[in-house]
Amino acid sequence: MDIMIVILLVVILISTVMSWLIVRLKPVEKPVKIMLFVLYFWGLLFVQVIIFSILYQLGLLDTL
Repeated sequence: MDIMIVILLVVILISTVMSWLIVRLKPVEKPVKIMLFVLYFWGLLFVQVIIFSILYQLGLLDTL
């Protein structure tokens, strides 16, 4: 499997786990928790993709 696919799957896994942990601690109703999970998931995913793209542009991921 291509290494970039593995990195993308790891980014998705990290976003999912972190979103779940953040939402689990919020004392709100279930529909609100679902909406917050989606919000945090996409926010964390975009932040990680931006970080990896910057690292790639700087040449720090060329060895992958």
